[in-house]
Amino acid sequence: MFCDVNDRGRDPQSIRLPDDDDVFRNLSKAKRFAIDIGGSLTKIAYYSTVPVRRALYSMSSGDEGSKSDEDTSYEVAVKERLHFIKFETKYIESCLNFIQSNLVNASDNSYGKTIKATGGGAYKYTELIMSKLGLKVDREDELRCLIKGCNFLLKNIPNEVFIYQRQQNPQYKFQNVEPNVFPYLLVNIGSGVSIMKVESEEKYERIGGSSLGGGTFWGLGSLLTKARNFDELLQLANRGDHRNVDMLVKDIYEIGRASCRERV
Repeated sequence: MFCDVNDRGRDPQSIRLPDDDDVFRNLSKAKRFAIDIGGSLTKIAYYSTVPVRRALYSMSSGDEGSKSDEDTSYEVAVKERLHFIKFETKYIESCLNFIQSNLVNASDNSYGKTIKATGGGAYKYTELIMSKLGLKVDREDELRCLIKGCNFLLKNIPNEVFIYQRQQNPQYKFQNVEPNVFPYLLVNIGSGVSIMKVESEEKYERIGGSSLGGGTFWGLGSLLTKARNFDELLQLANRGDHRNVDMLVKDIYEIGRASCRERV
């Protein structure tokens, strides 16, 4: 989800609640916020309570198929749900205005509570967040958040590890992960690129990186194409074929792919 702000300073059009209420769903019932403010994109995660209606079925004998909706009773349960949003960092003030009008002005507001923040912008925009949302900003180390989040996904979320080959069918080949996921290399591609060696929950180090990353992709894409935002650039990249512009091993040896694999 991205923010396109017009010259009149109104709320970005792309963060208006759509008909299916997917964007900023249950914002007025949000319980906890976390924000990652990068050089190009800002990511917000929050969890809120969601009412869920469940049908109650009787265990008594009888023809269940003959029952109508009028004969079915329901109960409403409250569950927690995570929500994730992203937008361009340069529009952060307009997005915070939108959140403020939908969260702080709600009956159950979040004044006096804390928002976890990381990324370089966690320092730059601390006062802006506090003034807009009335939340105390608790800054967290970016690399530590990244490592702990990755460890959690690897250990708890099925099908989180896979090999992606765009020209193959299927494109995704999921891998089984052992209980002990260490050691591993983590390549974090943001505005720049960082490479971390992770040896345990607490032992990790940055071993390399590059200033060429998402920011470079965005900048060159904006100059070379008519894309208006990051989403459009990703759509264009998905339709393209990197083999038409990248130098491959076969270009160096001027031989077929099979022979290249044998030589490599």
